[in-house]
Amino acid sequence: MAHILDLNDKKNCKEFVEAVSNGAVFAYPTEAVFGLGCDITNKNAIQKILDLKKRDVTKGLIVISDNLEKVRGLMDGDYFKNFSDNNSDATPTTWLCPANNIVSPEITGSSKKIAIRITRHETSCEICKLLNMPIVSTSANIAGEKPIIKMNQLENYFGNKIDYIVEGQIGNNKQPSRILDLLTHEVLREGD
Repeated sequence: MAHILDLNDKKNCKEFVEAVSNGAVFAYPTEAVFGLGCDITNKNAIQKILDLKKRDVTKGLIVISDNLEKVRGLMDGDYFKNFSDNNSDATPTTWLCPANNIVSPEITGSSKKIAIRITRHETSCEICKLLNMPIVSTSANIAGEKPIIKMNQLENYFGNKIDYIVEGQIGNNKQPSRILDLLTHEVLREGD
């Protein structure tokens, strides 16, 4: 059974931080759906998420952060200014950016780009602040199925296969974030 995490409980937050650094996978609310997350540097945790979702590793995963500085090292430095200049839109936007060579292929998939979103969702921001790092963000579902939008569905869907469920409400968006290519501004997925 997954631990339920109240972000106001300092003792449990400390245990959560330690668990995530040791490979824990967690579910949490985002702008439109519940997501699955983990430490972006822990390949075992990333693989666990891919396995849970039955997601093709070539598709890659999104990384979210509460601020620009935490993602600076993940993208090719030449493009950071372009990324920061384009990140003021109120619409949740995930940008495909040229990845730095330190980013694992489990995150970039078959491309040389990394998908990054600076989230404004309160709970997602709090998690990034608590962990002091960006996190993996992918919808809580089996690939191709509808994402989970209610916290009580998470336990039925994933059972004890996830370590934590972070309490909170999803945002008001009806669809996941739009995805744009940073260099071409091509829309790869529409959002709200």
